[in-house]
Amino acid sequence: MNDAAGRQKATAKPHFFLSYAHMPAVGSRNPNLRVSQFYEDLCEAVLQLTPLPTADPVGFMDQTMHQGDNWAAKISEALATCRVFVPLYHPRLFRSTPCGQEWYTFAQRANSSPGGPAQNSAIVPVLWVGMQDSALPPVAQAVQYNHPTFPQAYAEDGLYALMAQRHHQGLYEKVVYKLARRIVEVALETVVPVAEPVDFTTNPSAFPGRSPADELTIAVLAYKRSEVPPHRDRSYYGAGRTDWQPYDQDGEGALAEKAMQLARQCDLNPTVHEFDLAAGRLMELERPQGPGVVLLDRWVLEDTARRELVREFARRNPAWVTMVEPWSRDDPQCVARAAELLLLANQVLGRGRGSSRPSFRPTAGGLADPDGVPTEREFGVTFQLAALRAQKAFKERGLTRPPGTGEVRPRLTAAFEDPQPPGGRRHDFDPAPREPDQPPDQPPDQSPDQQSPDQSPAPQPDRPVDPRLDLGFGPGSGRRADPPLDRSTDPEDDEGGDHGR
Repeated sequence: MNDAAGRQKATAKPHFFLSYAHMPAVGSRNPNLRVSQFYEDLCEAVLQLTPLPTADPVGFMDQTMHQGDNWAAKISEALATCRVFVPLYHPRLFRSTPCGQEWYTFAQRANSSPGGPAQNSAIVPVLWVGMQDSALPPVAQAVQYNHPTFPQAYAEDGLYALMAQRHHQGLYEKVVYKLARRIVEVALETVVPVAEPVDFTTNPSAFPGRSPADELTIAVLAYKRSEVPPHRDRSYYGAGRTDWQPYDQDGEGALAEKAMQLARQCDLNPTVHEFDLAAGRLMELERPQGPGVVLLDRWVLEDTARRELVREFARRNPAWVTMVEPWSRDDPQCVARAAELLLLANQVLGRGRGSSRPSFRPTAGGLADPDGVPTEREFGVTFQLAALRAQKAFKERGLTRPPGTGEVRPRLTAAFEDPQPPGGRRHDFDPAPREPDQPPDQPPDQSPDQQSPDQSPAPQPDRPVDPRLDLGFGPGSGRRADPPLDRSTDPEDDEGGDHGR
């Protein structure tokens, strides 16, 4: 029997899949703890009502805050095998793209059931907070979610209110039992075939689409612990590349988790990925998918392959992808090698005289040290500014220019040439004039004797930028094209790293 046939005959498990939107932390309190408590109580009640083997999972709940790329495979597997889909109705659920993709993925599987579409009867919603029908998307309105046998307090205020008020403890336990019984009934009455897992992140959302400008990609460029070179302290790294925590040795919470919370506070919908895997779509210039923020660990630039990947990213320099460079002042190794690795970062990112490259580093006197973001507290402010700038640049990328401006759509092959008109006069938005001994600009990979005097592209007019966010550095500052990389001082130019790692 092949694996596919064996999977089809296997018992669908887990019994239910809990879909919910993660809540941002409130001070030192984690509001997701009540969701975890409800999940455990529901699992216990379902277990009491079924003869499930102890080795079988009762339910599935994603507790990774959608971090990293491995979580997608685990969620996709659970969506392909669970019997019942249990969404927690909350306004954040219907604004979450991953939650909408989870719903869509399960519904597609339920549509193929032998008895016809079963997506309505195979979904058991939970009212986490009270909601009006008008606030629900069509797919949620079509599902029976408020059975008359449930207590009135649950129908009006939701399960969270019952949990938060001690005098409603009895009502809370009653609702949990009724939900568990309903899940067991649906699992017995509705046959949803087990399917081959499909990456749910490739599916559309079942909810009305949010603007792509609200979908923020957080890409982490860091080591995982097994990759850390011998001379670097491994205690700042975790099992995955997205587990990096530069401000806390052996810390439990990755910096990416904090970044996700900060993004949600800006009403953005974030997902976290390894930069190595997300670089392709982040560097897409013709059809970008949304804004992004790269969290860069400069120690990674010592790796030849990743250094060349970052160099290519800097060459393309998408305005809607900003970069934040945490560099802890409490890390002795960072302090000892600050100047050396800053120079390396400047070379790889093409940050030289008269050059603005993909970075979000305030200058001296700004919100953070010019050499990086020194503390986790300052990271919070810097990251949110970087995320909002990326979103703003993404929104502005498709704006039409007034007639007669002479704007030329940038081409990938010419987007990094020197925007200098034939007369040699620079525009107001250009970098400062070069020093007398500085060689003229050359497009990448072109020697002086190959350049003809008529290759300069048409001048690009400056784009207006919100003065509250235009700090005068990094992408999104209104430029359509940046000057070429100054490779004259970069000793790594001729190494020819492996871009495809």
